[in-house]
Amino acid sequence: MRRLLPLLLVAVACSSHKSAQYVPGSEAEQQLPPAPPLPPPPPLGPDQSTAKVTGCSQSPSPSEQDAASWPPTVLGSRAPSATEVQLGMQPAGVWVSHNLTHSCCTKAKIYVQRVPGQVNFIETVEGKACGDGCMCSSEVQAAVGVPPGRYAVSLRLEDSVGSTVVKQTAFTVEAY
Repeated sequence: MRRLLPLLLVAVACSSHKSAQYVPGSEAEQQLPPAPPLPPPPPLGPDQSTAKVTGCSQSPSPSEQDAASWPPTVLGSRAPSATEVQLGMQPAGVWVSHNLTHSCCTKAKIYVQRVPGQVNFIETVEGKACGDGCMCSSEVQAAVGVPPGRYAVSLRLEDSVGSTVVKQTAFTVEAY
């Protein structure tokens, strides 16, 4: 009887909690937000590149009112800040996509630098800031075609303070 009593207690305890069932993988699905969709890869050949900047940087007449249409993604920031940075690979190339918080009346620009085995996306914020601490956001996307091989890929943010590597990774690019 002494051996049977603990087994009965465990059996009763387990049977009373039937609503809390373990489903493999359910914790991971609940904890991670869905990844944003990847930008479509442009048809690029080796050493061809494309870039697109939207949001505050595309304003035809930059002003403090741009912050109402494109509010900053990094609140309280007084310096350029990149968020939601994605570096990716596509057939015969690599790309970058992210949101950038920067001063009102300035424009984000992105440049591509390719040296053997490395692709650097270099981003700058150009122009004269307006408004006392006024910040807005722009979305930056760029892609470059590269020959097959292994590449270190980075996003580097250049500003008046200096140069900061925001994100870096390595990709092996195969032929089409």
